[in-house]
Amino acid sequence: MNAVLTGVHHLKLWVSDLERSRSWYERVLGLEHHISFEDDDGVIRGMSFTVPGADFQIALRENQALARALRDADPFALQVTRDGLDAWVARLDAQGVPHGPIFRASAGHALGFTDPDGVQIRLYAPDEDLHAAQVDAEGVYRSAPPAREPAPGPDPT
Repeated sequence: MNAVLTGVHHLKLWVSDLERSRSWYERVLGLEHHISFEDDDGVIRGMSFTVPGADFQIALRENQALARALRDADPFALQVTRDGLDAWVARLDAQGVPHGPIFRASAGHALGFTDPDGVQIRLYAPDEDLHAAQVDAEGVYRSAPPAREPAPGPDPT
């Protein structure tokens, strides 16, 4: 038997207000509620959602301290197509969700916006050709081509 990973089961995000975040994630990303989790005191502080078209779930867990600690974090990226990024810009605009521009990323193109707690969400459109052109022989991503030595020329002195 091999010890191998077979995929992503779920991503968990810490939120400060579970109901507010549930509403936002269902409305903005189209997530579908799957199951709720009660704590020992009988209060629901966790929910899991299916991601339509994907083979993993996103879980929300209410914890105000951890949600504050993750503010401005970029914990995950959701995969889309390059054309899909343009459709997401239109969707976010229609919903009044502020977002940045589509930008060239390390292995494709991306778009960023934040959830109600300030957690950064990235939508990522992979582009293998772009990625391959920016990875050197040692497998290091280079955002710009390496500096080259000037070609030898006549000695100016």
